[in-house]
Amino acid sequence: MKRCFIIGLVLIGILIVVTASGCSGPKVSNSAVPVPPSLTNLPTITPEPWVKIEDNPGTFLEGPAFDRQGNLFVTSMFDGRVFKITPDKQVTTIFNNSDLITDGIAIHKDGRLFIGCLNGKLIVINPDGSNLTYIEPRYHDKPLAMNDLIFNSKGNLYVSDFTGNIGDPTGGVYRFSADMKTVQPVIENLASANGLALTQGGDILWVSETCRGEILRLELLEDGITINPVAGATIPYRFTGAPGGPDSNAIDVEGNVYQCLIFQGRILVLNKGGIPIANVLIPGRDEGKHLGTTNIAFKPGTDEAVMTAWGEGGAWMYKFRGLAKGATLFSHQ
Repeated sequence: MKRCFIIGLVLIGILIVVTASGCSGPKVSNSAVPVPPSLTNLPTITPEPWVKIEDNPGTFLEGPAFDRQGNLFVTSMFDGRVFKITPDKQVTTIFNNSDLITDGIAIHKDGRLFIGCLNGKLIVINPDGSNLTYIEPRYHDKPLAMNDLIFNSKGNLYVSDFTGNIGDPTGGVYRFSADMKTVQPVIENLASANGLALTQGGDILWVSETCRGEILRLELLEDGITINPVAGATIPYRFTGAPGGPDSNAIDVEGNVYQCLIFQGRILVLNKGGIPIANVLIPGRDEGKHLGTTNIAFKPGTDEAVMTAWGEGGAWMYKFRGLAKGATLFSHQ
């Protein structure tokens, strides 16, 4: 009885000390888009404003891509515009077609811009916006809601088909041959395939799947289409939180993947095994500013990256330094 009485006094004393010290349970975040608790202890990279495109918070920026001269091209998705940003940060509109929903950009080594459109068009223009042409091949006559694009080192073009949902996964990733005459599937039955990132050697393709909140790692055989049948397709990471989900991505020479999260004002950096290693957090995101972090591009040959950041506060491009140099794209080979 005496032992129990002593233990009780000790517990009461501990309670008094804890209460006096102000420990009242875990702190609740007041952020408009809190970082998941499992990621809050990661190193944080804070981007800086680089170029303001315009004041309109509804300008849905997408598709950043650098050419050999250091110009950056960016799309405005819902009104069919393409912006050109020069190295001295001059912004001009080089293309405007409201009939198209311009999204991802991949630049050919000959300088032409290949632009995927969510309304099923794949268009090609010159760097000045001239000479518009359409590429028509489809897979089994299926129109592809083209979101992201990326060339491999042989000039074959991978595109993501941003269709489908969890109950009806009709999206996928397809590859156009270098002559643009044939289309073959890489993976199908995805719920809104979105971002595409290809390793330097072209053997690993990372695909974000927006509706399922996942990122897939596909190990490709030498033909660049066939997935290695021995555990060649895995889901290294699943994202949590709403609104939005995984959008576009990019990769560096070390294999780290920079995964944008739309409507969350952040990028999550994963290592080559899909393990989170850093957060890229837009200033003002806790107050709901610039949450449209849809896409990212590395300035070729450097570790400098730019990212879209639109929404409250206007349409901007932000910049930051990655963990390594960006992977060399076909445009710069």
